[in-house]
Amino acid sequence: MKKGLIVLAIVLAVTLVLSGMLFAQAKKGPAADGKSVWDFIQKAKYQSWKMWPGTEAQYKGPEPHGAFLTSYVNQIAFDSIKAKKGKFADGAMIVQDNFDKNKKLKHVDVMYKVKGYNPKGGDWFWAQFKASGKVDQEGKIDECIKCHEAQKSNDYVYTSKMK
Repeated sequence: MKKGLIVLAIVLAVTLVLSGMLFAQAKKGPAADGKSVWDFIQKAKYQSWKMWPGTEAQYKGPEPHGAFLTSYVNQIAFDSIKAKKGKFADGAMIVQDNFDKNKKLKHVDVMYKVKGYNPKGGDWFWAQFKASGKVDQEGKIDECIKCHEAQKSNDYVYTSKMK
């Protein structure tokens, strides 16, 4: 009986430790790589997230994105936008569906704030996916950084003012 209680206590302790690790990982967000980010946004059902405040589904967009855009934000990004402190908090994620002129999804872009990832580029991890989820580009994408650098004082975003 004593041996059974010891085994039960060990199993319970291991279960609690593993549960805590999974919870911490879920709260932390995905690794800064395309596949992990795609898997994360799919599992999180990003299209059920709030849209960027003041935008609606399929608003007119500029190139190189789509003719029409829908911008979703996770709760961290939403809270950062509403706080108007000028910067996004670590873990903020912006997912933008990019549609062609016929309103067909052509690709999905992601900006993901990862502490220490790229201090010179606002710590943003960038990714672009085909509608199928295949990674087109990921990481410190020069084209994205060079364009969005014009909004460096607005934490690299164009959609609305962060202050």
